[in-house]
Amino acid sequence: MDQLKLKLQEYYQRYQQMDQRVKPGKEEPGFEDVLDMENDILSQFGLPASRRFVQILHDFVHHGHVSDQLVDYVSKKLRAAARKYLLAPVMSDIDLLESGRDQKRSPYDVLPELGYPAQEYALFLIGELFYRRNMAAGDILDELKKMQHFDSWNDLMLLSKIHNHTTHELYAKLKKHELRFIDEFIQFTRRQEPSRLVNKRATPLEEGYTPNYKTITKVQVEDIIFDEQTTPSLFGKIKSGRGYARITISLEFSELNQILMSSDELGVTISNHIKKRLANPAAEKPTVIDIRAEFGDVLKLDNCYLEVYKPQHREGKKWVEDKDNFYFVDKILTKKEFEKRSKEAEVKTKITECLELIGGSYVYYQRLRRLGITDEEAKLRAGLQDELLFKLSYFLNKVKE
Repeated sequence: MDQLKLKLQEYYQRYQQMDQRVKPGKEEPGFEDVLDMENDILSQFGLPASRRFVQILHDFVHHGHVSDQLVDYVSKKLRAAARKYLLAPVMSDIDLLESGRDQKRSPYDVLPELGYPAQEYALFLIGELFYRRNMAAGDILDELKKMQHFDSWNDLMLLSKIHNHTTHELYAKLKKHELRFIDEFIQFTRRQEPSRLVNKRATPLEEGYTPNYKTITKVQVEDIIFDEQTTPSLFGKIKSGRGYARITISLEFSELNQILMSSDELGVTISNHIKKRLANPAAEKPTVIDIRAEFGDVLKLDNCYLEVYKPQHREGKKWVEDKDNFYFVDKILTKKEFEKRSKEAEVKTKITECLELIGGSYVYYQRLRRLGITDEEAKLRAGLQDELLFKLSYFLNKVKE
């Protein structure tokens, strides 16, 4: 443990030196060494270098000065995190992936726990293809395994920067490995590049905060504003109590088109209208579409559910949610997908309630036994005469202790 203390102290000093030397817009000197130390320290506790565990070390180095008490505190915190992590129920890779999506965990957390680097292609596979496009977990894991087996991470990053990538020898090499999504990844990264130069919004993950998600539907869209360089915004109203509240929703063009195409004929008409306006170089910029004025009625989004969040900003050390009724779209669900998710949540709640009732029956059984009632009679009165049900009630009660 003395060696660990020395390593933590050295990590603190290295991080402070790196922090003092770094200048905006320049590469952080010693950054790779610091990352290696983080991996080394966490591995000694049996922890992966996922963001939730790395954050413990980052909190440590942001103290004003290092002391033996601080090092002991961090060691205890890492041990506690390791105990909880290592004693958690074993999950298959598919279960871990699906759990990450359901819990909205960052790919930066999920990838190290799966044993893969948080590299751009891996982030694309999980964040874009699995989280956003709902691709099968098995397909994502197969691709990650191939990338890791052939150690193709750097080759693909180099290939993504080559203009005519399909004619390059690296492309033929990667295709021989039967990698399925390299073309989609390269197209995706090239679509992102021009956007970053024109007010591309940073994701909550990039900013460093966890958003509060909510699901909305039946939005009455009155105006759509966009141009070829900035993401579109929807302006309209949404039901709030007995009245309506104004709302603004920012989203990507692909998301806007998905919403419009899932709407009635008016949505399809507006989608075609937008494509014509974008293709017209003489069109006024930014483009403002007054839906009621141009099409005779507002657009009602009845056939989809939008999972949205408000942006947040820093106030001191805290992230604070903006007060304006302005939202970013995170995910679009069809009515069928939303109903399926709602039913799953409802069933899980009902199962939890049933388990709580069964667990409570054992408490009643114990009370009856203390009153001198026979074991058989107590089980009957508590509704636990079935041996399997009795065991389940016993263990559920144990969990609560």
